[in-house]
Amino acid sequence: MTPMSILRKLSIFFLIVIGSAFMTAILFFWLVIKTPQDPLGQSRVFKVEPGESAQSIALRLERGGIIRNAFYFRLYTLLSLRHQALKRGEYDIGPQFSIRDIADTIFQGRANEVRITLPEGLNLKEIENLFISNGLLQKGELENYSLRDFAAFTVLKDKPFNAGPEGYLFPDTYNFYKDSSVDDIVRKMLSTLDAKAGSLLASRPKDRTIFQILTMASLIEKETKNDPDRQMVSGILWKRLEAGMPLQVDATLIYITGRREIYEEDKKIQSLYNTYMYRGLPKGPISNPGLAAITSVLNPKDSPYWYYLNSPDGKTIYSITLEQHNRAKAIYLRASSKN
Repeated sequence: MTPMSILRKLSIFFLIVIGSAFMTAILFFWLVIKTPQDPLGQSRVFKVEPGESAQSIALRLERGGIIRNAFYFRLYTLLSLRHQALKRGEYDIGPQFSIRDIADTIFQGRANEVRITLPEGLNLKEIENLFISNGLLQKGELENYSLRDFAAFTVLKDKPFNAGPEGYLFPDTYNFYKDSSVDDIVRKMLSTLDAKAGSLLASRPKDRTIFQILTMASLIEKETKNDPDRQMVSGILWKRLEAGMPLQVDATLIYITGRREIYEEDKKIQSLYNTYMYRGLPKGPISNPGLAAITSVLNPKDSPYWYYLNSPDGKTIYSITLEQHNRAKAIYLRASSKN
C-alpha cells in the first residue's frame, strides 16, 4: 500500500469521524432543545422586558430554574436567526415546555395578555366594568381617575383641569398585560386617540376646543349610528348651539339616570349634563366616541331642519318646525307604544 493510498484512507476515516461527531452534536442539540425542561414542575410566569437581549433572557431563564442551560437557548435563537425578534410581554411557561417551545412562544409574542375590544359609544362606567370582568381593574379605579399626569398628550392640551377620562378612551381592540396598571391602560388608549384622531382633531375650527369636539361627538355617537344621519344630526346640534337653543339630547338624560327609559320629570333633573335644563354643551362627554362620530362633528351637514327623531325601526325623521316634530313624535311614538 502506497503512502498516498494510506493518506487517502486516513482522510476518509477522519471525514467519517468528523461527520459522525457533527451529526451526533446536531442530534444531541435537537434532543436538548426538544426536551421538557421541568416536566414535574408547575407553570411559571416569565416577563420579557422591552428591548431585552436574547442573552439576558437566557440567563434569567436559567437562574429562575425555567431552563437548565442558557447556552442552548441562546444557540437556538442564533441558529434560527430570530435572536432579535424576541418580543416583550408576560408569558405562561408550562412544565412541558422545551427550550424550543419557550423561545418560539417569545418569538411569536404569545404573551400573557388580555385582549379587550371597546365598542364605540361606551361610557366610563361601562368601560370600567369591562376591565373589571377581565380582571384588570378594581371598581372605581377608572371612574375616579384623574388625567392630570398626561398633559403631554396633544388631545389633552385644552381639557378642563378637573376633567376625567370620559370621552378620551378611544374605542379599539387592545392587548393589555395582566399586570397593567390603570396608568398603563389609560396611557395606551390616549396614545391610540392621539395616533388615530389627533390630526383630525387638529383640523377643527379655531373657535372650538378638542374637549368641545369630543363632547359633541359623544352625543352624536349615542344619538345615531348611520354616517349620513350623523352628519345631519351634527349640523342640527351645532345650529341649535349657535342659536342659543337647548340641545335637548335624550342621551344626556340616559347618562344621568343610568336607565334606558326617559320620563318627563327627568328633563327637570338638576345636572350640568341635562341638555333640556341647560343650554349649550353638557359638562363633558357622555360616551367615548369613535372616528366616524368625531368626523361627523367636524363635517356637519347644512339643512333646513331643526329637529330630529329616531323611529323604532332605526330611521331618523327630520322636521323643520316644532309643530312638525311634535306631529312626528305622535305618529312614531304612538306606533311604537302599540307594538
